[in-house]
Amino acid sequence: MIEQPFIGVGRNPEGPDMPLGLGMNLMQNPKATDTFGQMSATQKERLIGYLQSSDTGEDAQNRMMGAIAELANGRKDF
Repeated sequence: MIEQPFIGVGRNPEGPDMPLGLGMNLMQNPKATDTFGQMSATQKERLIGYLQSSDTGEDAQNRMMGAIAELANGRKDF
């Protein structure tokens, strides 16, 4: 069985709960999803913290799109 990264609603047993927007964007980008699946729980927590620390909706959107692009390029540290 191939392990898939947790994407969805509910409690993630392997790390922080994923924001819905992050899950939706990951589902649309297989390369970003693969990188996210390779990240440790600590790396995922940092990414989610980075996304959630934005001050405005526009900043949150910019961070999300930038993070997805970086994940697609293999970046794991945020």
